[in-house]
Amino acid sequence: MSTSRPVVITGMGAICALGDRGDLIFAALCDGVRPFGPPTTIPADTVPGQVVAEVREFAPERYLRPGNIRPLDRTGRLAVVGVELALADAGWTLERRESEVVGLVVGTMLSGVHTIGEFDRRALRAGPEYASALDFSNSVLNAPAGQVAIWQRLRGINSTIAAGAASGLQALGYALQLVRTGRADVLVAGGVEDVSFESVLGFARANRLAAPGDGGLRGGVPFDATQTGALLGEGAAFLVLEAEETAAARGARTIGRVPGAANGYDPGALTGTGGGEALAATIARALRDAGIPAGGIGAVSASAHGNPDLDRREAAAIEAALGTAVPVTAIKAMTGETLGASGALQTIAALEAMRSGRLPGIAGLAAPDSSIRIDISAATRPLDATRALVTALTPEGNCAALVVTV
Repeated sequence: MSTSRPVVITGMGAICALGDRGDLIFAALCDGVRPFGPPTTIPADTVPGQVVAEVREFAPERYLRPGNIRPLDRTGRLAVVGVELALADAGWTLERRESEVVGLVVGTMLSGVHTIGEFDRRALRAGPEYASALDFSNSVLNAPAGQVAIWQRLRGINSTIAAGAASGLQALGYALQLVRTGRADVLVAGGVEDVSFESVLGFARANRLAAPGDGGLRGGVPFDATQTGALLGEGAAFLVLEAEETAAARGARTIGRVPGAANGYDPGALTGTGGGEALAATIARALRDAGIPAGGIGAVSASAHGNPDLDRREAAAIEAALGTAVPVTAIKAMTGETLGASGALQTIAALEAMRSGRLPGIAGLAAPDSSIRIDISAATRPLDATRALVTALTPEGNCAALVVTV
């Protein structure tokens, strides 16, 4: 159990296919909304029949002060809006940020992969001299973190975490460590990912997406025996983490607390020999870090997304660490697999669930996998809990666990 500074959550901001406010997103989760449809930001024939959960008609100008957002690509624009919403929710005004130090930790799997592709294609097609300088500035993995910090005038720590779909949750865990050990007082942490030609085509060719014939309302359902893979989504989600003493000094509202976190890796994941042991051990470390027994967790927000093997491994890990009585939800049935944004979206959903007394069901869950013994449900149900666990597990073996309380 850590004896360092307590860390509190003072703000949350998110934008995804379900909405642009935590309470609206949570209401849609509880209603089982599945906002999937044909992609509009990429050629529809990229993967014929495939559906995605886009932020449709995304207009960052609705959320931001007047200024030049041309240097930001779609990933950067989603990120700057997510951070804007989180800072506003926490009461960190632009004037306050100019006089006090706030940092940023961004989790992302692919960052501006579409921008990188466009830069390369234009250079090959028309020659290097015609490649866009604006594209080049976004062709590195940490471009969103840098662009957001410039726009939001965040002068503190600036870090990028890339660990597949565990990136956003690992970013929150890293921010927790930085704040409670005194290396930062305030950090905005979370993740971002957009739906792009490259991500959709890449996941399809890697056989990680639901077969197009299983798209729409039947694909991408976690823990369901009929599933063949994930459906991609996009968005940005961020939380403001502060030392409790810092938040108290400015009279900030406390939404929740982050008492513990842990990361891990399963070296057998890519060879097919992993069985969930790495995530189970990661969960156990996160609980020890938080000083909370396994029986003290009231709900789990899992990262399952419809990949049969991965979902079974995550379920086995949750069962090994917590048993089978803890209610589990998996919001990617509704948000899609948002990769770097997913961990922070799951965390916001877990906090909203505890605050509202409702745990979203897993929309579309019609045929639960009989080998899975954890407590899952298609229906939203009552929840009486003050401690929740958020998990992440990726096909590449990265895993993470985060404990949040209200």
